[in-house]
Amino acid sequence: MEDLCDGNMELKEIQTLAGHSDRVWSLAWNPATGTSNNPPVLASCSGDKTVRIWEQTPSNRLWHCKAVLEETHTRTVRSCAWSPCGKLLATASFDATTAIWENIGGDFECVSTLEVFYFKISTFGIYSPRMV
Repeated sequence: MEDLCDGNMELKEIQTLAGHSDRVWSLAWNPATGTSNNPPVLASCSGDKTVRIWEQTPSNRLWHCKAVLEETHTRTVRSCAWSPCGKLLATASFDATTAIWENIGGDFECVSTLEVFYFKISTFGIYSPRMV
């Protein structure tokens, strides 16, 4: 903590996570990981329509891709977020869906897909339902 107060902290790149074939839009740390028995896990989502689950290997502290979640979203996946318990992952896409993924025995399964609707307000004040 003393280094932080003194301003002596330095950030440096330790590894580049390669795998997505398009822009990465969001990263989310799994809040239930990072203990001695449970290595840190994060999710990344991308314009390549996939979500990748990354895990840090305890022995060498390097990150590897543990899973690729695909074939659910048909457009850019723009956002991802873990539930507080870390067992569920929500992903939101420009295809107008939000997917809920569950970690079941180390494998991620899409357990629900929600269609997202919004209302567009025209210049004449008319509301028209429209799916994104």
